[in-house]
Amino acid sequence: MTEIVVNFGPLSGREATLAEVDRLARRLLEVTGQVRVHAVRTHDMGPESESIVHQVVVEADASADRADAVRDICEDWALDCAEERSLSPLPL
Repeated sequence: MTEIVVNFGPLSGREATLAEVDRLARRLLEVTGQVRVHAVRTHDMGPESESIVHQVVVEADASADRADAVRDICEDWALDCAEERSLSPLPL
């Protein structure tokens, strides 16, 4: 089992949409037999800080020789998503 974590938020400034996650899963099926994709939003808060992290986690039934292909597909997908639609941070 291969696991890839895409730190989506810093790249695009937003969460991945359901359609984007579905598109990633369909691309991954071209190189692996089984795939699970999680879109995750994590909130961390403390007395003086707050953060929200948007990640996409891929679990693929891929052999070691296919792991690089899975990673490359995830990387290309993330860049495509960011180019299609990104949000800029709010000014301080």
